[in-house]
Amino acid sequence: MNQIKYFKEISLGVLFFSVLLILYFSFLKNSENTDHMDDVVTLETLVEDGAEDGVKEKQNDIENKLDIEEAPSISSEVVIDIKGAVKKPGVFSLETTERVIDAVDAAGGVLENADTKHINFAQMLEDEMYIYIPEIGEEISQTVDLETKNQIKGEMININHADENDFATLDGIGPSKAAAIIDYRDENGSFKTIEDLLNVTGIGEKTFDKIKERLKVN
Repeated sequence: MNQIKYFKEISLGVLFFSVLLILYFSFLKNSENTDHMDDVVTLETLVEDGAEDGVKEKQNDIENKLDIEEAPSISSEVVIDIKGAVKKPGVFSLETTERVIDAVDAAGGVLENADTKHINFAQMLEDEMYIYIPEIGEEISQTVDLETKNQIKGEMININHADENDFATLDGIGPSKAAAIIDYRDENGSFKTIEDLLNVTGIGEKTFDKIKERLKVN
């Protein structure tokens, strides 16, 4: 009887120990699975976050590129022609932010016999602007300085006899267009009507409409 009781106690002990081992290994397996799932979630999160950051960065690059491409190109340069009583008359490229005084400086400054009382040195420069600095004693009616250009705005221009200075008083007519008109006249003879001016290269309908009220032929 004692042996049977002894074997029963041993069997119960082994069984109890086996149950403990099973429970222990089950706990370890569940713990490993949990850690693995945490790692997977963390990895997926990192991948998703990285992909999202990459998409945002790519989108920003595209938007910046579009901003650069859509930005209008604005010219900051004007070409002016300055003649008369200056040391170095000619055509100069200057900035749109500069003024008549800067154009005079570019031409080497005025001569000692220059008459500057009719010149507005503070005026902003415009593309194709013509600046004429008269000499002392020179009749203002024969010059095309900036102030005189505005004063004679209503005077008629005979396109068969006008020179470059006369044409320069017309809106939208710079030195190049004035020279083109004179060249055309020299090659083809006198203009029959003011509309013949449209045959000159560089003179379009818009330019002609702005100046036709001041044109005449005879």
